[in-house]
Amino acid sequence: MTEAVEKKPRSRRLSSGGVRMIDVARLAGTSMQTVSRVISRPELVADETRRMVEEAIRELNYIPNSAARILASSASHIVAVIIPSLSATVYAQEVHHIVRVLEERSFSVVIGHSDYSEIREQRLVQSFLERRPDGFILTGTQHTDLTRQLLKNSGVPVVETFDGDNAAMDMSVGFSNFEAGRKVAELFRSRGLTRIAYVGGRSEQDFRSNARFEGLSARLAEDGLTPVARIELTLPMPAGDGVRGLDRVLATDPLTQAIFFSADTLAISALLECNRRGLRVPEQLAICGFGNYDFADAIVPSLTTVAVPFEEVGVLAANAILARLDGTAQGSSRKVIPLQLLRRASA
Repeated sequence: MTEAVEKKPRSRRLSSGGVRMIDVARLAGTSMQTVSRVISRPELVADETRRMVEEAIRELNYIPNSAARILASSASHIVAVIIPSLSATVYAQEVHHIVRVLEERSFSVVIGHSDYSEIREQRLVQSFLERRPDGFILTGTQHTDLTRQLLKNSGVPVVETFDGDNAAMDMSVGFSNFEAGRKVAELFRSRGLTRIAYVGGRSEQDFRSNARFEGLSARLAEDGLTPVARIELTLPMPAGDGVRGLDRVLATDPLTQAIFFSADTLAISALLECNRRGLRVPEQLAICGFGNYDFADAIVPSLTTVAVPFEEVGVLAANAILARLDGTAQGSSRKVIPLQLLRRASA
């Protein structure tokens, strides 16, 4: 009598570095190139083939060797993104949309923050280049000479964001900070205001803020006016600096009628301080911010501000990288997105 032997289910093999891509290809009945494509560009593989490869990967518990894949394909499927601050809403939202677009194409994103320092940005570029990213997305067009040379030598596509006033080293997606300043000045002048101040980052730190101040000044000059004060604060600027900026403006010119703050966080804290002091906004002092951050429309009075199209900037920047990598776009490009002035109760 033959004893029946119960057939045990095949146990999943654990990968400890011994399972290779060729093992996955053999089990799936495909080529190594197909396996590599399923891992890096699954949208290019037929559904049935992709399912067979994915099943083999699960069966073997195969863990792709990213370093080997980089060497074999000369592509890392990594995009490096460097922003000035991790806490500022505008940059966080931009990165959110960059990641969303790139992940749909199976790209990973590494993020660094420069803390508004060109030297720190340079070090980040040097560090990220060791990982051989397929592209860089930077903030602004101001960089050290070494940063520019490193990126040029790397040969990877570079997109600079948030600055539509200056020429890009490769590609740019941004808006005109100069035009933002003009729009705010035009609003204040339409109300007949003449004593107008500006609060923003230090001129040697915040070049985009400089452009807003220059736009404000240029529009005022058309009416024979100049800003009554320019208050420069050290970056990064916490929300409480808005109160410091307010105090310094009023100390410089107690009769100031309007203030343009370079960020909504500053404007909101200054507006709340005006409420605390009984200084009526906008009757005694008009206030405008920049960015259209969270709660800008919820405070009382609601904050007049310049809306930054951070979603569009992020999407266009990511797509610019992808288009260059796909070969559907070549050469330098510059995309300038129109800004919208949101006139609310504070001005």
